[in-house]
Amino acid sequence: MMKMFSESPITTLQIIKPDVIKNFYEIRSGDDSYGALDIIQNTFARAETYEGSFIFERKGFFKPYITIKKEKSEQISAISYLDLMSKTKIILNEMPFYFSIINLWKNQWGWTNEKNQVVLRYKPTIAGTVKGDVEFLKDFFYLKNMELLTMIGVYFLVNLEEEIQYKREVIN
Repeated sequence: MMKMFSESPITTLQIIKPDVIKNFYEIRSGDDSYGALDIIQNTFARAETYEGSFIFERKGFFKPYITIKKEKSEQISAISYLDLMSKTKIILNEMPFYFSIINLWKNQWGWTNEKNQVVLRYKPTIAGTVKGDVEFLKDFFYLKNMELLTMIGVYFLVNLEEEIQYKREVIN
C-alpha cells in the first residue's frame, strides 16, 4: 500500500528502478513505497500514489503536452505543455506548478510554485538512468496531490533521458 509523504519521517526519498530491463520506477524509503511509475510505451504511463492510479499520455509533436487523468476515467484532470528548455507549467487543484532545472551544475530538477519557491527537488545520481533522490520541503506537506506531482516529474525526467539517448544515437 502506498503512503503519503506526510507519513515519512524524512524529507528525502529515493527514486529507484528495481529492474534494469523494465521501465518501472518507485519512490521509496526502505520498505515504504510512496509512488510508482510504469512506462507502458514511450507516450503512455501509469502512475500510482496513495490517492489511486493515474494515466499519463504524451501527445503532440511540435508542441508536446501530456494529459493526466484518473485511471478508468475519461475526464482529463490536468494538461501540461512541455517546455523543458524553460519552465513546464501544470495546474493541479487550481494551483500552478512549474517544472524546470533548478541547478544546472548539480543536475537538479524540480517543481516550484508561483512564488518561485522550490516545492520538490530531484537529484539524479547516475547519468543515463533516472535514479537518485527526491527531496520535498516540509512547508508544502499540506499540498494535495504532492505525490502525483512527484510522479509527473519522474515521468518528465525519464522522457528527457530517453530523448537525450535517442539524439546521441542519431548523432553517432
